[in-house]
Amino acid sequence: MTASHPAVHSGIMNAVQQHRRGQARIVPISQWALWGNPRRALYYVLAVDLAAAVAIAVSIVLVPFDRSTLVPFVALLTCAVLYTEASRSIEQVRAQNAASPHVDLNSVWMFAAVVLLHPAMAAAVIATSYTYRWLRVRHHPVFRLAFTAAATMLSGQAAAALLTDFGATGFADLPRDVRTFLWVVAAGVLFLMINFGAVLGAIALTSEKPTFRKVLTSANPADYALEGATIALGVLLAWALADWPVIMILIVAVTLVLHRNVLINQLRENARIDAKTGLLNVAAWTAAVDGELERAARLVQPSGVLVIDLDHFKAINDEYGHLAGDEMLRAVANTLTNEVRTYDLVGRFGGEEFVVLLPGTSRTETVHVAERIRRRVAELVIPIPISSNGNGAGSTALFNRLSVSIGVAVYPEHGLGRGDVLHAADMAMYAAKAAGRNRVHEAPTFG
Repeated sequence: MTASHPAVHSGIMNAVQQHRRGQARIVPISQWALWGNPRRALYYVLAVDLAAAVAIAVSIVLVPFDRSTLVPFVALLTCAVLYTEASRSIEQVRAQNAASPHVDLNSVWMFAAVVLLHPAMAAAVIATSYTYRWLRVRHHPVFRLAFTAAATMLSGQAAAALLTDFGATGFADLPRDVRTFLWVVAAGVLFLMINFGAVLGAIALTSEKPTFRKVLTSANPADYALEGATIALGVLLAWALADWPVIMILIVAVTLVLHRNVLINQLRENARIDAKTGLLNVAAWTAAVDGELERAARLVQPSGVLVIDLDHFKAINDEYGHLAGDEMLRAVANTLTNEVRTYDLVGRFGGEEFVVLLPGTSRTETVHVAERIRRRVAELVIPIPISSNGNGAGSTALFNRLSVSIGVAVYPEHGLGRGDVLHAADMAMYAAKAAGRNRVHEAPTFG
């Protein structure tokens, strides 16, 4: 896991930034973003930090140092620093264009260190990698740095303990057979599981109503795959340093190519996402819906469409300001994604209007989903900033008067194409507003 792992940022890492990117500044202890987290999350962060420190201290006392690992230790420290410099421009672009926090590729050096080095030396490589990246790529509150580094160190300690149980006195002394391969792979899996478990636990502790699905899907599945790839490269790097060090040049080159491709994929994905809410934008939603309706036609299945509009949003925006309005849009977006299935298509059509496609859903089922969304939005209590000086600074208020009007239409009952069904749902939404707002209205069936 890395200092920019999405699960970390989407949970405890959502605190207000205390550092502007590229500009470090001294902040009084009483104003640290750490204290802005819920108390249970605060205790959790401190417990992980303390556990990592204790584990390292114990390893120093109980595990003997091997002088022969000093050269790999220096090599991995150098890799962590030089690779950060080589990939700095890529990471800065990724950070600027990330719709959500992202995974970097530093686990290559970290897991190689776990496999090859004394646990305390591996911890030093991990700390160096995070700290140097913090200095050269992006500043953020130090408690983020400490927590993610501590979680990674604990994961490394567990993986190293597993290898020790296998009987390894050093990776260089292990036989190069299938049994060793499987044991090293198991150590990599354990490393990832503990690391993800630590950050997903933080998500659960900072969520008001955490669910297993919500916590587990806080990271993109592609991020799990990317972390796995970095672990695999870490194993190859450890092997290269033990048997044929010159091969590490190729591994570094492959990692840089992978890093650049990750950036390209991220930019491509961001082109599909509405930056304010994280939902699909208009172009991405309509393209995806066209594909789903073609599939529905082949399978002779219905699909429900919802057009959702926030009631009196302009007046609310004018009264409380655009920052408060943005918080409301994000709260509604989160409600929509929580109340539908993972494969349903949720998009923002601009302003205060949202759209949802429910593949394989009948008219009755679609109305049921719409009513559930309407109720959930009406129940929202949203912390919103109340500006006192015109620049967004000030106090926070709780807003609980949000409601939505929802229009319902169903393919193919209300049309054989996206445009017809969407128009029918849109007209139904306007009918809901005309009938008094905060209600669901079904499109009429003709003929």
